[in-house]
Amino acid sequence: MGIELKSISKTTDGYKTLDNLDFSIADRSFVAIVAPTGTGKTTLLRVMAGLEKPEKGAVLVDGRDVTTVHVRKRNVAMVYQQFINYPSLTVYENIASPLRVAKRPKLEIDQRVRAVAEQLQIVELLPRLPQELSGGQQQRVAIARALIKDARMILFDEPLGNLDYKLREDLRVELKNLAAARSTIFVYATTEPIDALMMASEVGILHDGKIIQYGPMESVYKQPNHVKAGEYFSDPPMNFLRCEVSDGEAVITPDFRIPLAMMAADLAPGHYVLGIRAHHITVTSEGGSGGITIDAKVELAEVVGSDITMHLSHHSLEFIALSQEFRTFELDQRVTVSFNPRQIHVFDVDNGRVVSSAPDNRTENR
Repeated sequence: MGIELKSISKTTDGYKTLDNLDFSIADRSFVAIVAPTGTGKTTLLRVMAGLEKPEKGAVLVDGRDVTTVHVRKRNVAMVYQQFINYPSLTVYENIASPLRVAKRPKLEIDQRVRAVAEQLQIVELLPRLPQELSGGQQQRVAIARALIKDARMILFDEPLGNLDYKLREDLRVELKNLAAARSTIFVYATTEPIDALMMASEVGILHDGKIIQYGPMESVYKQPNHVKAGEYFSDPPMNFLRCEVSDGEAVITPDFRIPLAMMAADLAPGHYVLGIRAHHITVTSEGGSGGITIDAKVELAEVVGSDITMHLSHHSLEFIALSQEFRTFELDQRVTVSFNPRQIHVFDVDNGRVVSSAPDNRTENR
């Protein structure tokens, strides 16, 4: 069984944040909901939790309609971006609070508090007050309080957003391990594609109030079915190049043409958007390296960790390449750029829907 949302609609401040949304989550799943800030992720979680009622539609848990059931009568927990702990209670009492409300026996409470504190490596913090903790420690306490309920579903609303990189990295690993050890459904809303890549088994892309693509993480990443799926679930964002298909070629600029036989042989004449990820573009200063090559100018080269993010231009065309080989490029330097046509996705220019997946990715996902 699992969670099912059927034709859910919800308006917030005059804006339709959820629009006739249909979405199902199987049992024991770790699902990431990916979308930019302010596009309805929190509203979706609150409807799932019972904190907000939809104007239309139904929420089903294991086949039972719980749309009108109060949040306190649902077996659900939620963790927020802000560190929400009771300031006057010790860490121990913060974690124990859901069990005390449920009037569980004292010995059971103690055993479960210490077990979840051990899982989250905060045993030594149990006697302290929240104001004595770092941000990362406070978020661990909030997560522990959610986990101790043994809820049917735990909802995470960007819980790592206020943490520095190292803490985010550590907690990603711990959350993934915690989810694997439980029968609970984890739903994690985030603006960060790396969170989904590192933790989730399934990913949902939220756009215009609908889940436009949902499925196994690898499949959604390799085969985006909409330009927004490619844009959100890609860092740096996927490059989108407009083209016109005619006479067996996709023409991006007069001197940048791709034979359809190398990319998507069945495309009808017309206008399309080609999508290619930054790390599928090769940049050299010594000539082409296979595929389709063009010359380009370096507009900006940024070192990001061990990668170099390169902003390039070819006449009026602008795009981004990601190099994992550390090299020095000068501003305005002329370089050669190679594209592999088998790694290009083709989208409808009007509705953004995929017309043809990258052939290499179709092969990998059979």
